[in-house]
Amino acid sequence: MEFYLLHPISVHFPIALLMTGFALELSTVKLSQPWLSTAATALLFLGTLAAAITLGLGLLAEETVPHVPDAWEVLEHHETLGFWTLGVFVFLSLWRYFKKEFLKPYFLPAWFLAIILLMITAYHGGLLVFHFGVGYLK
Repeated sequence: MEFYLLHPISVHFPIALLMTGFALELSTVKLSQPWLSTAATALLFLGTLAAAITLGLGLLAEETVPHVPDAWEVLEHHETLGFWTLGVFVFLSLWRYFKKEFLKPYFLPAWFLAIILLMITAYHGGLLVFHFGVGYLK
């Protein structure tokens, strides 16, 4: 089995979960429906777990994918960004879990910045596949 294919399969789950969670949390600003925030929290936790699994699969992919020397620098950036992205979402998950009320006004902007970091990480992953052909061209 080509284990490096597991990372691109799994990578869309944390992106979808974390972005949908953010959208639900953002909707609580105008709609005072407690279930929206509860659902957003669940998606944050699940998305963070999915990001951890995806990072692990990315590390496995790095070891098993046919190497493309020109892509090495972008691959290293993607890996570093992946660790930072996971760290930020773990931080946000802990923040939400411990419900620091005095920091509540900063939570949504922090989640927005985390989404930007997630998109930058995804962009680098896209470069690896669509520009350098990593995992696609043999």
